[in-house]
Amino acid sequence: MNHPNMMILLLGVFLLPAAVAAKNCVDMDACMTEAVLTASEDTTIGELRRRCKACIESQRPESPPLDTERSSDEKPSPIDTRMKEEAETRQTGFALTTHRSNYILPFVYNQSPNTSVYPGDLSEGDVDNTEVKFQVSLKYRLIDNIYKDNWHVYVAYTNLSYWQAYNSDYSSPFRDSNHEPETWLQYDTDWELFWGIKSRMIQGGFWHQSNGRTEPFSRSWNRIFLNLLFEKENLAVSIKPWYRIPEDDENDDNPDIDRYLGYGELNAAYKWEDHTFSLMFRNNLRSSGNKGAVELGWSFPLYRKLKGYVQYFNGYGQSILDYNDSANTIGVGLALSDIL
Repeated sequence: MNHPNMMILLLGVFLLPAAVAAKNCVDMDACMTEAVLTASEDTTIGELRRRCKACIESQRPESPPLDTERSSDEKPSPIDTRMKEEAETRQTGFALTTHRSNYILPFVYNQSPNTSVYPGDLSEGDVDNTEVKFQVSLKYRLIDNIYKDNWHVYVAYTNLSYWQAYNSDYSSPFRDSNHEPETWLQYDTDWELFWGIKSRMIQGGFWHQSNGRTEPFSRSWNRIFLNLLFEKENLAVSIKPWYRIPEDDENDDNPDIDRYLGYGELNAAYKWEDHTFSLMFRNNLRSSGNKGAVELGWSFPLYRKLKGYVQYFNGYGQSILDYNDSANTIGVGLALSDIL
């Protein structure tokens, strides 16, 4: 075979998927029909089938299909937009996407810092009322489309830190850092329920939380959780019950943590134009010794993609180090990514 013919053959082999993608890269039968007509004589049927399959997979959207009755000009919900952005990011290959919200609050004021726990060299009266709080939360889709283009496996990591940045007398130590690796199985849904409410997602998995410190400041626990996500227009609500995996008494750093953090939490987020309002609510559901927590957040536009963020927290479990001490804090800073 002369060189010009060789070049034509190679171009045909490598450009075939692109040509098919532009025309019939949606249906296998249509793709194979066109591929057979345009392929070289020595190309096998198996090779054409593999190319068509790869081409179709590359064109398939990763987010779940919208309701077929939804009109094409209807504005997508915040969850639709978030899932579309995550799918587009994953097309680049190895891609980490945001999990929970990511933010930095340079000024967080605590009305009454915990005076019973003193990490490092801090002692009573040495903990500043004002500190820095930040959260970094990322996830990765480990396995795609286990069954019928659905059922995905995720892994995630969240770091939440409290930094006594203005406490120069004690070398500005980190008061506490919470590490939360997770893994879960996710089923994407688009089910119409009632009153305009939709079920959008079901998750079930394993959740670890600890502060990575040694005794007597070590705190850790493991949970199995179920998370149900619902939406109505611009409002998203998740219900997340959990079960604590029991530990031996001698290895349990916080045996009574259920009394303070309860057995689940409710999260909600509402999108209004470029503003996002969020709510986290926990309660131990006990008539005697009732304890819980509430966290309110508001992110708002500042300049282009830069967003401001205000967060208020009241209750137990803001930090795992002092889970059994009630905190009342308010902080201001920047939102690096919203929950919606």
